[in-house]
Amino acid sequence: MKKLFSLKRKWVNYALFLILLFLIITLSIFPERYSKSTYKGVILWGTAVLPSLLPYFFLTALLTKTGVLSEFGNTLTPLTKKPFRLGGISVYAFFTSVLSGYPVGSKIVSDLKKSNAISLGEAHRLSLLCSTSGPLFIIGAVGSSMFGDKTIGFILYITHVLSAILTALIFRNAGGDPKCNFSKILTEKDDNALYDAIYSSVISVLIVGGFVSVFFVISEILTDFKILYPLTLLVTAVLRPLGADLEIGKAFSVGIIEFTKGSQMLSQAVCPLTVSLSCFLITFGGLSVIMQSLVFLKKANVKTGFFILGKLVQATISGLLCYFSCLIFL
Repeated sequence: MKKLFSLKRKWVNYALFLILLFLIITLSIFPERYSKSTYKGVILWGTAVLPSLLPYFFLTALLTKTGVLSEFGNTLTPLTKKPFRLGGISVYAFFTSVLSGYPVGSKIVSDLKKSNAISLGEAHRLSLLCSTSGPLFIIGAVGSSMFGDKTIGFILYITHVLSAILTALIFRNAGGDPKCNFSKILTEKDDNALYDAIYSSVISVLIVGGFVSVFFVISEILTDFKILYPLTLLVTAVLRPLGADLEIGKAFSVGIIEFTKGSQMLSQAVCPLTVSLSCFLITFGGLSVIMQSLVFLKKANVKTGFFILGKLVQATISGLLCYFSCLIFL
C-alpha cells in the first residue's frame, strides 16, 4: 500500500512538472499575448477586489486580535452547538462571510484557529459554512449586470447561502467537539493590534491579487490551446437532456478555472440551466478561489481534500436548489 501511494505521488509530481513546464514555455513564446492577460487580472484585482476586501480584512483581523468576540461567542453557543457542533463565534464568522464574500470567511477561520478560539474540528466544519461569495458580486455583478435580472441575482444568492448551511449540517460530525467557553481566549492585551491587523490585511489582499492575476492568465492559456475541450464535451453530453450545447459546456469548463469568466459566458443565454450552472460555479469558486481559500485554511490545518469535497457537495446542492427555484420563479 505504501509503495502504491509512493508511485501515485511520483506520477502526480511528473504531471505537475509537465503542466508547469508547458505554462512556462507558452508564456515565453507568447509574452505579449499573456502579459496583457496578466494586466487584465491586475486591473480586475485593483478595481474590484482590493477596494472591497481590504477594509473587511482589516476590520475582521482587528476584531479577532482585540478579543472583543469572547462574550459574543459565549452568548450564542447554545444556538449553534447542537445543529452545527460549532461555538457561537461561528455566527460572526458566517455573517461576515455571506456579506463580504471570498476569501474573507477562510481568513476569519484561520485567524480564529490561530487565536485558539476554535478547535481543529470546528475549523474544518466552519471552513465550509464560511466559504461564500457576497451579495454585491452575486446580486449586482452576476444577477443585474451579467444576466440582466435582479430576481436571478436574489435566487443565486439565497440558494448559494442555503447550500452553505446545508453542507455544514451534512458535515456536522466531522472533527471534534466545539469550544464553548471563551472566557480565557482572545483576552491577552496586544499593544500592536492595530499594526498587526493592517499588516496582515495588506499581505492577505496582495496574496489574493496574485492568485487572481495568475489564474486569469492560466484560464486564457487553457482556452487558447483547447485543453479544456474534453471537459467541454463531457459536460455537454451529460447536460444535453437539459438543453446544453457546446457553448454552455465551454462556459462551464472555463468557470471551473475562473468562475467569474465562466458566469459571464453562461449569461449569454438566460435559462434555468445556465443560471443553475452559474450558481454551481459561484459556489464551487473555481480553482482560483479554492487556492485563495486554502492559503488561509492551511494555516488552520484544514485538510485540502476535506475542503474540496465539501465545496463540491455545496456546489451540487446550490446548483440543484437554483435550478428548481428558477423553474418556479422565472
